[in-house]
Amino acid sequence: MKSKNAETVYIVGAGFSAGLGYPLTANLLVEVWPRLSKNYQDRLGKIIKFHHQRFDSTRNTTFPYIEELLTEINVNLDMFGSSRPIEGVFTKATLEDVQAELLTQIARWFHTLYKQADEIDWLIKVTARIKDERATVISFNWDLVLDQRLFGGTITPANYGLTDSHSGPLLLKPHGSLNWYEGDQIKPINAAEKVKIYKAENTFKPVWAFLPPRGIKSASGRRYTPLIMPPTYIKDFRRPISGKLWQRCTNALSVAKEIVFLGYSLPEADLQAKFILRCGFHNQTEGTILSKDRRSKPTGAARVSTRRCW
Repeated sequence: MKSKNAETVYIVGAGFSAGLGYPLTANLLVEVWPRLSKNYQDRLGKIIKFHHQRFDSTRNTTFPYIEELLTEINVNLDMFGSSRPIEGVFTKATLEDVQAELLTQIARWFHTLYKQADEIDWLIKVTARIKDERATVISFNWDLVLDQRLFGGTITPANYGLTDSHSGPLLLKPHGSLNWYEGDQIKPINAAEKVKIYKAENTFKPVWAFLPPRGIKSASGRRYTPLIMPPTYIKDFRRPISGKLWQRCTNALSVAKEIVFLGYSLPEADLQAKFILRCGFHNQTEGTILSKDRRSKPTGAARVSTRRCW
């Protein structure tokens, strides 16, 4: 079925998931800290203290925001070779390992939370409405609550806006998903339990999703890393799947009749989201670009509303 632009677009942020028991970004580092092993707490604590000298793991008020910390770690990694004549006891591999473990523990925690949200009354009502409207949802969350409620075990690339056809509803996740894995990470998984949602392109490997959404548990202790965009000030959207998703977001916003913000506050650091929103609202009144010197007929300014949902 050829894709049709939904008249209603829902934009979902951290406030939506907070109503389901998920932490807000401002509290994320504090709340994930006890989930780290003592070894990783010690190593991460030293990294934090390097950047924030007043850090004390026994005082929640001294924890930095996770966006700030992960951005600092990324800068450390970029500048590692330029900051010392030789690699000392603290290595670049150590820094990468601590970063990966922090994100892995967040992912595992979020996987356990989404199962608890399935029967919440307001969530049932919201997702029923989205289905009825065949609406487009732009979710900046990684969690799998909407995936499960909207699609269950029938996930396809079209559900995520990664093909040119769908019958709605549509769930766009430009910051990635805890159910997406890149390359051969889930190669041992039975073919009936996974689906390729994006092909290999250029030097980037294909992206797979589980059927239905679920967390990974490795009996061997291997760390699996979902394809998610960490909350940093400088995000890496070089992957072709990211370009596809942002384009679909812009297209949906450009012709929407109604835009509903659900628990989304447009964080100051999320410059990419700001830009795409500006493009979408601009195109509503100016028309979508069709060629170098031609735009489509404007659809008019969309109705905009904000809801807490719960």
